[in-house]
Amino acid sequence: MHFTVSKKRKTKLGDYRHPHKGKPHRISVNGDLNPYSFLITTLHEMAHLTTFEKYGNRIKPHGVHWKLEFKSIADPIFEKVVLPDDVDMALKNYLRNAKASSCSDDKLYRVLKRYDKNKGITLEELENGSFFKLNAKIFVKGKKLRTRFECVEAATNKKYRVLGLAEVEIIERD
Repeated sequence: MHFTVSKKRKTKLGDYRHPHKGKPHRISVNGDLNPYSFLITTLHEMAHLTTFEKYGNRIKPHGVHWKLEFKSIADPIFEKVVLPDDVDMALKNYLRNAKASSCSDDKLYRVLKRYDKNKGITLEELENGSFFKLNAKIFVKGKKLRTRFECVEAATNKKYRVLGLAEVEIIERD
């Protein structure tokens, strides 16, 4: 297996690639993650590796087999008590029905964000009607839907649903 600590990626925290054309299993995890996010992401990707070893490509990437494998890989972490209580509890709850990304579990994501060194401003902290920048585009914050906010891109008037926990840059308007 080849393990890489990669630079920050906007679209993913980690990645798994199965052996292909003579290359071994490959896992990469973003190096900018806090230690608990790094550990959980690594376990997530290792679960892909061990699931592939057992079942090949015959199963869904985040299906039942992967979920069971992820839980099995994480169990020793709970036995060793290496996580703070809040992370431990949030991860156990998440593993009851793990999703494709830890970011998609609001409770786990919030707990893990507490341990980030550079805490940015999240969309949910802004007032409705505020202007903000996300991925080089300027938006206006709109109404809350559930976990996302309906936002309008200022340049095109196109509507987007943006996660409330997304880190944004405030744009001051005159």
